[in-house]
Amino acid sequence: MNRFFLYKWAILIIGITTIALVSQAQDLHFADVQSMGVWYNQSIKMNNKIDLTFNYRDVKYQSLVAFRTASALVNLPVFKKVGAAKSFMNFTAGGNFDQSNAGIFKNNTLLIGIAYAQQLSDNQTYLAAGFQGTSTRSVFGSSSVSFPDQFDQYGPLPAGTRDPLNAGRSYTWNSLNAGVSVFQNTESKEWYLGGSLRHLNRPYMDENKMEAYRLAPTVGVQAGITVKSEYDQFGVYGLMNLQAGAYEYLLGAKFNRILNKVEGNNEGTSFGAGIALRVHDAIIPNVQLKFNKTVFGIHYDMNISGLKAAGYSRQAFELAITQRLN
Repeated sequence: MNRFFLYKWAILIIGITTIALVSQAQDLHFADVQSMGVWYNQSIKMNNKIDLTFNYRDVKYQSLVAFRTASALVNLPVFKKVGAAKSFMNFTAGGNFDQSNAGIFKNNTLLIGIAYAQQLSDNQTYLAAGFQGTSTRSVFGSSSVSFPDQFDQYGPLPAGTRDPLNAGRSYTWNSLNAGVSVFQNTESKEWYLGGSLRHLNRPYMDENKMEAYRLAPTVGVQAGITVKSEYDQFGVYGLMNLQAGAYEYLLGAKFNRILNKVEGNNEGTSFGAGIALRVHDAIIPNVQLKFNKTVFGIHYDMNISGLKAAGYSRQAFELAITQRLN
């Protein structure tokens, strides 16, 4: 690799990392916001089934900078009350890693949450509340990148130093999150409406505990509705996140065709396709396959942000797998 090209590549990574450090938008951005809905709002767990959800997201900018995110969530029912006033409670545990190539930026997060849902009426309408605690360890450094010491008229000279500022360090911060929702799930329709507040305690992002590095709360709204027939399902959904000067708006629609109906312990087979828009960022086509209790979802971000107008390309691929265990 040309050393001058390597130098520009290193500066680009450091610039993006610096933006990440001073930015107050620290939440993860999933394309499959429905399968990862509990991450945004703990109360949006609309049944008391045991399930595992895995998500892997890979983002590349101009083939120079890459960010990879992998997340896992397990939802476990704590109890279920039957009778005139049905209710249930779920416990969630999970984690994720989020890192750039060359190891300059790394985030590792552990999550523990609990949600309680109380039936409001005979038509299976529930009111739910959920709470989460997360612990994130952030690591910043440039030990894997070489910085040239001297330059001439042709660019950097071969000699270089690794991480001259000795920036490799870590910091751990903890967040408190809460959410409420109303939802209904019947044979003919399914809908939910939720609101959440993340980082209620406004954690510090730096060991110096300066106000400029204090994380602002994230206000979130989540909604969706799906209409069901014997073989077809059509739904729309949306998500909004607001944090200081940062925002995320995502709107989507999906269609599912049931190929084999539910029979006994078999949850059936279905195929789905959809499209979503993350405003000012990406158009996201997606497909979904369900085999019995296993659901596979594939999403691809088509960049429409200002990066494209500036001559930069970005590719993002996301895979989500949900496994029901009962």
